This record gives sequence, C-alpha cells and structure tokens, in this order.
Amino acid sequence: MNGHINNGAIGTFCEAGRAEIMQAVAGPPETRAVGMAVARVEIDYLREIHYPGRVRIGTCVARVGRSSITVEQALFQGETCFATSRGVMVMLDRETRRPAEMPEALRAGFAALAPAGEAS
Repeated sequence: MNGHINNGAIGTFCEAGRAEIMQAVAGPPETRAVGMAVARVEIDYLREIHYPGRVRIGTCVARVGRSSITVEQALFQGETCFATSRGVMVMLDRETRRPAEMPEALRAGFAALAPAGEAS
C-alpha cells in the first residue's frame, strides 16, 4: 500500500537469520537438547526497501548467558543497511517448557559466533 516492503516482512527476515544460526549451532529443532524461544525482539527501521531485491542478513551473538543468548543483526539491501535488530533467545526444558540452563556444547557454539572477544 505504501510502495515499500512492509515492516512485518523485516521481522520475518530477522527470524530467518536467527533460525539459521540456531540450526548451525544446535541442529534441527527436533534433535536439540533444549527448546528455544524468542523472549524479546527490538527492530530499528532505518530506511525503506523496495521489491524486487535481495536481502543480506548479518547476525552475531552479542551475549551468551546462563539460559539465553542475545543476537544482534544488521539487514542490507545492496550496500544500504535498512534495519538493525537485537533479540533474546531463551533455552527451554523440552518437557516443562520453562527456562533451562544452556548445555556447554551450545554455549561454546554460540560464543564462537560472537565478534572477537565480545561474548560473555
């Protein structure tokens, strides 16, 4: 209606980037030691983008906590950064669906996706 890509689509792009790193570190959802759920997402819309076009999503793990990770993202169309995002993913016990401590293998995998020396 406004001649640009809707803000809801930007959230979907962010979700795709988060899902890609979850898959890379933890494997497919049905085989993961813990469940994962989004606890918080912030998106800053910096510029309009238009169809058609390709979107590149840069994703890093900014923080590794006891039972969560914080993911930061920048979204680009061409050389233009059109949005940034910060999201918190919480690890869940698969049976109780309550927050669960992150297994050490996941902690190490997510820490490897942090900018050099920045994951805590």
